[in-house]
Amino acid sequence: MGKVKKIVMDASQEAEVKAKAVSKKKKMIIWEELYSDLTPHVALALREARVKPDQLTTMSDGDLTAIDGINDTALEEIRSKYSPDLTAPVAVATTAAPAVAEGEGTEEKSGIIPPNKRHTFRHGKAIVAAKSKIDRTKFYPVEEAVKLVKSTNITNFDATVTVHLNLVGKDAPTRLELTFPYLAGAAKKVAIVSDEILANLEKGKIDFDILVTHPSFMPKLAKYAKLLGPKGLMPSPKAGTVTPDPEKKAQEFAAGKTMIKAEAKFPLMHITVGKISQKEEELIQNIRTLLEAVKPRNIGKATLASTMSPGIKLQLN
Repeated sequence: MGKVKKIVMDASQEAEVKAKAVSKKKKMIIWEELYSDLTPHVALALREARVKPDQLTTMSDGDLTAIDGINDTALEEIRSKYSPDLTAPVAVATTAAPAVAEGEGTEEKSGIIPPNKRHTFRHGKAIVAAKSKIDRTKFYPVEEAVKLVKSTNITNFDATVTVHLNLVGKDAPTRLELTFPYLAGAAKKVAIVSDEILANLEKGKIDFDILVTHPSFMPKLAKYAKLLGPKGLMPSPKAGTVTPDPEKKAQEFAAGKTMIKAEAKFPLMHITVGKISQKEEELIQNIRTLLEAVKPRNIGKATLASTMSPGIKLQLN
């Protein structure tokens, strides 16, 4: 009888362990499968920031636009799919409300903290004031647009300045390599594949922005495709990062050469042309270089914007 009871207990314990294992497996998040309903660059930004879908409904607009790669346009797309939850319970203050002197007001403080109103970011005072400076029907020359993007910046950090292009025509490039006359944003750290880099990848360590390799290293890199691919760091001939002369290519990338490409499913390009702190002339030259490379005849619409600030239509002719 004792043996039977022990066998039954062992079986129940084994079942419990298996149930816990299954439960743990179910909780694992496969980031690559998330946000398939969003455009690729928006989905990638959310995955890299490790933001779960259920968090999007409780995050403020300010929290979202603080994520690298999420601009005003991306924010609107996210909100169209993941609307903010305005019914979430609000916190209750634990401290007593201060006494109100007689005659100072008759409103009674309930001690309830109101919901975060940053979800109404588009209607906030700063953004409304910035939008009021822009004529939405006008197409601005590059020089005027750069002055305007600086005057309408509403951030207290060094915002990124981006050009958004709507491509048209069969000849519109989907991938293009160009060198900006001035550094567009932060300097990129370029690495050439070596045994040391492979050893770091084996540990999951990535300390570069661009990875260049000789074709002979591609078989060794294949095992790290799942690590590098989602971050856009996997070398490829199309990106110009697989080359017989990786040292020369690395120098070109370090000097400012960049690969710009359209979204996978839509004829859209989002290109960083600098920081809001850069001189106007530097931003102007970078924007002109970009437009000349893509060619105005391939562009249906060009919009200039800085992080969290309104867009400015660019004159193309």
